[in-house]
Amino acid sequence: MPISVTWALARAWYADRLSPEWRRPSRDEVVALFTRLGLTGPAWSFA
Repeated sequence: MPISVTWALARAWYADRLSPEWRRPSRDEVVALFTRLGLTGPAWSFA
């Protein structure tokens, strides 16, 4: 995976992690994030 995609994933995944309002993202939100970043295929699916 290109470092730019790794960085985009890390920024999106941890952006608000320390916020008191943080909540675990839903399955649909995670799938949407992966899709937006072009992370598709068996390694990125929730089958």
